[in-house]
Amino acid sequence: MDFTIPAFISGTHNLIDPENIPKDAAQASQNFVTMDGKTVLIPGRQLLGAAGVVGGTTGFHKSFKVDGSSLIFAKRGTAIQYWDGSAWQNCITGLVATDEYTFANYSSLSGASTFINGPGGFWKVMNANPGSPIDIYDAAKNFKGYIIIDRGRTLLWNRDRDKTGLYISWIDRQNSTVYTTVTNEAIGVSGSTVYSGTLTFKGGGARRNCFGVSMEATVAAGTETFTDNGNGILTSNFGGTGTINYATGAYSVTFSDVTTGSVTSDYQWEDAAVKGVADFTYSATRLAGEGAQFPQDIGGDAILNVLVGQDGAYYSMKIHSAYRLALDADDLGATNDVYRTEMGLPFFRAAVSTDRGIFFINTSNPTKPEMTILERNAVSLSVEPKKLFTHFKFSDYVYDHASFAPYDRWIMVFCRTADSTTNNRILMCNILGKTVDVLVRTGNAAVQDGEALYIADSATTSVYDDFSGFDDLQSIIDAYWTSKDTVLSDSNLVKVRRFRFKGYIDPDQSTGIWMNLDDAGFSKVGTIFGGASYVNPADSQAIGGRFIGGGRIGGDAVANAYAYFMELKIKTGKFRKITFRLIPEGYGYFDFDMVTFWDILTFENRLPKAYRQKQDVSLDGQSTDQ
Repeated sequence: MDFTIPAFISGTHNLIDPENIPKDAAQASQNFVTMDGKTVLIPGRQLLGAAGVVGGTTGFHKSFKVDGSSLIFAKRGTAIQYWDGSAWQNCITGLVATDEYTFANYSSLSGASTFINGPGGFWKVMNANPGSPIDIYDAAKNFKGYIIIDRGRTLLWNRDRDKTGLYISWIDRQNSTVYTTVTNEAIGVSGSTVYSGTLTFKGGGARRNCFGVSMEATVAAGTETFTDNGNGILTSNFGGTGTINYATGAYSVTFSDVTTGSVTSDYQWEDAAVKGVADFTYSATRLAGEGAQFPQDIGGDAILNVLVGQDGAYYSMKIHSAYRLALDADDLGATNDVYRTEMGLPFFRAAVSTDRGIFFINTSNPTKPEMTILERNAVSLSVEPKKLFTHFKFSDYVYDHASFAPYDRWIMVFCRTADSTTNNRILMCNILGKTVDVLVRTGNAAVQDGEALYIADSATTSVYDDFSGFDDLQSIIDAYWTSKDTVLSDSNLVKVRRFRFKGYIDPDQSTGIWMNLDDAGFSKVGTIFGGASYVNPADSQAIGGRFIGGGRIGGDAVANAYAYFMELKIKTGKFRKITFRLIPEGYGYFDFDMVTFWDILTFENRLPKAYRQKQDVSLDGQSTDQ
């Protein structure tokens, strides 16, 4: 007789009795993830740049340059910084360390940019020049708060003077009504090869940025023209070189030869706070495309987050309710209604909008937090809430500083245990696989960049390159996986003589096997060793520090893991239920995809020995079945 678990697809089930969960589920686990029919030890992490200081990050974001390359921002202490590929560099300084900041990507004819807003101000960053932020705050034009940008306009909330108001900006027209064209601006006199200076547009307004820059002059070979590539580089048709800072207007060009004619520049500039995405003004009789304000006052509690639904409407999440704002197609009217009561967020980052819907943790009933999605109904086409992962006990964790982030097939939920003051758990929620796994990691937010996953810390201002190696900050990954309480016979006591495991393992890894019979406590009964004879050197797969995509592990630190199929001989007493636990003890990859209890012996139908008690047989309790 045997009992086999042929695959592992259920993740962690911690809500009901461990005897009643699926046979492949974990009743508890730490730093293992369920994927593609197997359970995998997660890779570790390493610092991205220098270590931070105590305090935690309060903003994290990925934007893009015009060539598609990414730009990572982090609010670290009193500064917003960007990652230049080798170190963190200052973008905005002098902020309050505990203040939260929001970021919004925006690409238009004027270039690729990131807008940043929070209690300390409102900035536009041209992504080609992240070290030169443009201060666009103007009390007559815009506000300080939290933002998103959608369909060419900004939505803003959490204004200090209006916590229940949702604001929209002008729709950016991206035409001559907001763009100013400059032609033949003199940038120097003939007779040189190198020219540097500042374009004159900046003198007319600090909020301006330029774009579409070209420069030209006559040289011996003809007219040499420098063309703007949108990423701060001016490329010459004759081999000269040049750069332009779109935010400051600073330029530097080196012609291929001595110039013999006038040296001029053509370009355009804009001010985002003039009929753009940083202009929230509107006429007494509002016109289409202008800004507006929508009161969302029910309950009196503040708007925490605004997210875009699958129907194109904007869902404002509060503590105890949610609003739905739908703008008319002509932009002259809107429907601004209470969408749901008894539905709300614990913290403004505890939700994320994806192509599948809006995911959030609903804590309107604080004793029973629920993972929920707002998704379009296939029949009615209306957006409706749906509970997810009803097998998982979300109430084991606290979400007062929670954050959501998509990563490959997962939604990552950053939260904490009750005994911690900062986020120290990540719930890996696989939407398609319908699994939840628990990681022991500190973190406030994450962004995915290709295969890389970057996590901004919650305990310090450090940023980590996570799932990127076989150690966790040079330590062994602290992990375990505990099976369900397995009953091998419905009515009889049993013994097990052999235990089989199958999967892949790194030669340097070893994993302890622990058993618990009838709640007597765990004891170690064996080890899966990566250098053992039951490991097949002819059956290997390339392993890296990252797991992503169709189940393959791939990343920076490439190595090989080898197939193992081991049988462990064990001696047990008679028992009713058995629980096993796996604890990695070394460095390197480890997974398991099949477990078998083999050579099971069946005995009498009795209670386990530990539960047998003498029974009272008399009314006075004095006589027993001696």
